[in-house]
Amino acid sequence: RCLGFQFTPAIRPFLQTISIGLVSFGEHYKRNETGLGVTASSLFTSGRFAIDPELRGAEFERIIQNLDVHFWKAFWNITEIEVLSSLANMASATVRVSRLLSLPPEAFEMPLTADPKLTVTISPPLAHSGPGPVLVRLISYDLREGQDSEELSSLVKSEGPRSLELRPRPQQAPRSQSLVVHIHGGGFVAQTSKSHEPYLKSWAQELGVPIVSIDYS
Repeated sequence: RCLGFQFTPAIRPFLQTISIGLVSFGEHYKRNETGLGVTASSLFTSGRFAIDPELRGAEFERIIQNLDVHFWKAFWNITEIEVLSSLANMASATVRVSRLLSLPPEAFEMPLTADPKLTVTISPPLAHSGPGPVLVRLISYDLREGQDSEELSSLVKSEGPRSLELRPRPQQAPRSQSLVVHIHGGGFVAQTSKSHEPYLKSWAQELGVPIVSIDYS
């Protein structure tokens, strides 16, 4: 009932909606349902949690105290379901480039801004499991110079029928002077850039610069 009382009233309905979805999902998660099935079942039972804040609070407490990280991963990954992500993309802005790239764990050289004749070696990131490829999504409202090069195409990771939105265009825009680097939320255990693609497309359109979204989970 008091969820989000410390925030501005404009954001409280959104937080209430998240909490209703959370407890509805949690009720069916304990029945070992997964994927689209538990999401659909949650929609049918969310009404009683919406009208009964006491029941919602009790279920919320049960979830917080008893369910592990696998539940939270399953809940936040609802947006990764292909049907839902496809519907979200249908309503989002149309961009010329949306490509998932797999960057190999290889060092490379970059010129210094102060003196382009000098270079610095960029080493691949390391984790507890050792070096590995990094997945990033390149989103650009306009097709720019180099974005359809063979070198970049060799890094593309297939996503099935929706893997590329790259479309033929008579002219290419020049290289951008700016780049937005986006690191999504998810607590290192949930979601990929696919979940955040709809609003990133809008950003790319409004800002007029390419966006690189890093899958850091």
